[in-house]
Amino acid sequence: MYVIGTAGHVDHGKSTLIEALTGIDPDRLAEEKEREMTIDLGFAWIQLGDDGETVGIVDVPGHRDFIENMLAGVGGIDMAVFVVAADEGVMPQTTEHLAILNLLEINGGVIALTKIDMVDDPDWIELVTLDLHETLEGTVLENAPIMPVSAKTGEGLAALREMLWKELQNRPERADNGRPQLPVDRVFTLSGFGTVVTGTLTNGRLQLGDTIEIQPSGRKGRVRGLQTHNHKIDIAHPGSRVAINLTGIGRDEVKRGDVIAAPNVIGNTILLDAAYTHLASAGKPLKHNTEVKLFIGAAEVMARARVLGDKQIEAGQNGWLQLALAHPIATARGDKFILRRPSPGMTIGGGRVLDPQPGRRHRRFKGNVTARLQTLAEGTPSELLMQRLARLEPAKAERLIGEVELDRKTAVETIKTLEEEGQIVRVSKLLFTHAGWQRLIQKMITLTTAHHRQNRLRLGIPREELRSKLQVKPSIFTVLIEQAVNDGTLQEDHGLLRLPNHSIRFTGREQTAVDQLLRDFADAEANSPSVKLCKTAVTDDVYFALIDLGELIQLNTDVVYTKDEYTRIRQQIINYLEKKKKINASELRTLLNSSRKYSIAILEHLDEIKVTRRIGDYREMDG
Repeated sequence: MYVIGTAGHVDHGKSTLIEALTGIDPDRLAEEKEREMTIDLGFAWIQLGDDGETVGIVDVPGHRDFIENMLAGVGGIDMAVFVVAADEGVMPQTTEHLAILNLLEINGGVIALTKIDMVDDPDWIELVTLDLHETLEGTVLENAPIMPVSAKTGEGLAALREMLWKELQNRPERADNGRPQLPVDRVFTLSGFGTVVTGTLTNGRLQLGDTIEIQPSGRKGRVRGLQTHNHKIDIAHPGSRVAINLTGIGRDEVKRGDVIAAPNVIGNTILLDAAYTHLASAGKPLKHNTEVKLFIGAAEVMARARVLGDKQIEAGQNGWLQLALAHPIATARGDKFILRRPSPGMTIGGGRVLDPQPGRRHRRFKGNVTARLQTLAEGTPSELLMQRLARLEPAKAERLIGEVELDRKTAVETIKTLEEEGQIVRVSKLLFTHAGWQRLIQKMITLTTAHHRQNRLRLGIPREELRSKLQVKPSIFTVLIEQAVNDGTLQEDHGLLRLPNHSIRFTGREQTAVDQLLRDFADAEANSPSVKLCKTAVTDDVYFALIDLGELIQLNTDVVYTKDEYTRIRQQIINYLEKKKKINASELRTLLNSSRKYSIAILEHLDEIKVTRRIGDYREMDG
């Protein structure tokens, strides 16, 4: 599956050429028809090769006022059809589009020298061709074949088709690593279907019924329908132009620049670290904290360019940036980007994302910051994996492999070696650096110890409180606690976590008050002392200690029983229901010789824990 894209100066015949090749007019907007000029992205497809393989085409605007729309479509292409009009030759947007293709490292393409029917002088064609060779020297299109064509007469179109297919055959197939991502370049609605998005699918396949996640919003939806080139499909493969009909997602909940992906495949960020090239044509240096427009995937966002390691980056030079974004976008390591000056609009450079989740703003001249970026740009497999894991941890192996810029075989073998060396720790299905795992365990112990010290009458720290203080996701916390309980680092009782040597110890005075309270409960039977009276009798702290120990069981804000009395009442009700099948509050009050306050509290509690279920004024056994 392939996608090609056009590029070139305004009015050099990109859309006309596409229509001549495919029979499809890519200009879909009324304004484009009126102005006879492409304003936004257009889409078409063509059959190439002996087997008629369908290849997607993205047609981009050439006018300088719409170059930012061009950037939304050019990033996902396999190669470019670079259009230059024979009657005009190289023009301003010719060089700007070429610079963009170069910065995005688009893998070559074909030069379409259009409008040859407009030129009678063969010498002029030769001059334009020589100028083109000079312009293309040292760029990604340096070796691209130049194909003279006329969309009006049809001259050269057959040869261009053959050349397009020949060049595409040299492109590697898009990888399917099970991490589907689709940068959204168009959103619309269809009556009876709802929200539809389009884009070029990468890194994995999508199929009908799949759950998807929209980043950077994190909204979840499902694939209701798939189309490629107006044909319904069940599975969309990487490298294809895809239209996705989404269910569970409103038209206003997704926009151009968002990324449709499988859940947990790509994250969002407002900071990213990058390797950057400042174009010689920018004219002046990129100074620290310059306001820029960032274009990445199909997204556009204002940003501040923080120059790292130098005061500024000179025109024509490379450097390191940390980009601070005005709002979150979805991106991943290795993604290419373009920077433009907002006003007057001008492309000034571009580069590659090294770390989409740096976590914090760097100190600009700190040596280890630039050393780390150098490692990310050129490091060994072990260094790249360890640095990436240190940022992600804990992470599943598949996520780590997907986010490090290594081939799969190398990544798998390197992870295995690092595990054997003890540098990576595997807990369940999650990977940690050894240092990261030890830090997390020590932090957990420190927090639990502090809780015991500050709360001597609590059996332990509630799970959710410890998770919140550790600041880890629930899935990670579950793995951590399972491991800690299994190896004896922690013990768990009644949903509370504690160190093995910790227990509740009452003072003599506290124990005396507890003993008297338990006698009061025994005398009261079902008409137990209220929660308020209990706290007054033994203090709040001792009361909650008895709750933690399971000696008291509180049913609501006012009613509490001892463990033995609660067990007796519960069994008495079960026995009654086994004989009578149902019971109401009045009957329970008579059965227990208690008041309505207690009968209602007991019945609502038993409903809550699924012992009984309410039907009208009665309760029956649940299940």
